Amino acid sequence: MTAEQSIDRIEAAGEPRPQDRRLHARGAVYDATFVPSGQITGMTTAAHLTTETPVVIRFSNGSPKFSSDDRGKGIRGMSVKFLSAEGKSVHDLVAANFRAFPSRDPEGFIDLVEALTGLAGKSKLQGLGKLGALLLKHPESRAVLKQFASRNAPASFATTRYDGLHAFYLVDAEGNRRAFRYRLLPQLGEIDLDPKRAATLDRSFLIPELDERLSFGPVTFTLAFQLAEPGDPTNDPSSAWPEHRTLLPAGQFVITGRNADEESWQRQVFDPTRLGPGVEVSDDPVLGFRPHAYGVSASRRLSASS
Repeated sequence: MTAEQSIDRIEAAGEPRPQDRRLHARGAVYDATFVPSGQITGMTTAAHLTTETPVVIRFSNGSPKFSSDDRGKGIRGMSVKFLSAEGKSVHDLVAANFRAFPSRDPEGFIDLVEALTGLAGKSKLQGLGKLGALLLKHPESRAVLKQFASRNAPASFATTRYDGLHAFYLVDAEGNRRAFRYRLLPQLGEIDLDPKRAATLDRSFLIPELDERLSFGPVTFTLAFQLAEPGDPTNDPSSAWPEHRTLLPAGQFVITGRNADEESWQRQVFDPTRLGPGVEVSDDPVLGFRPHAYGVSASRRLSASS
């Protein structure tokens, strides 16, 4: 499957508006600051992870439809850009409310998008059929989807845990490499949406809810690195590492409010392989595929909006 074919299939399934991202169509961009903990200073030469750094953060509903319902179960995203002193992106984090990637290869993920889009739309029977076929073809997806289905929709972008899903390497001054996966942990804890309360909310309540919450003060997330041990796979994002692996707090994101230049940031790509010095990609094939698909999506949406 090529990047073009993956985007063609997402477009056919989700029918996104031409000017929108092919996934995570509706989102908002916020200003924040990364405040390091000092606990990874000797493990990486990455200055943006060891000194206070400005960032922008995009929260999103993962659906390809801009009109998707925030009250329903589904993917929610949190994407981060660490910025240089000149305001340029030096490192991107891309995370979602899955605990592991639902497939060990890109095609399995596209199969899942097609199934979930069908279940959320008019083709529920077709969606169920695609979901059954997915589980037969990709048995590694069963545990992830079972866990995901057990939760209600998030009550707030601010009370959702987001996982980076892929393995990366921290690189120190001597060139030593340590594999890790990252998590974004809400200071307020994880809170799901009560079904009775959901009935009282607007379909697109998540962004206004976060805006109102920020009017009373900052929202904080901890950036935590789960450190691998020998034998933990770096090339299979569907295989979660044991929960007892060391979880090291690298610092906190302190979110203060909506970004004044939001339109510009909405046009940009949050690329999980855009990494600053001191961090390197792993051999994960899904991670390697993502920037190519993002590039196709960006080209199409930016052409449509120009």
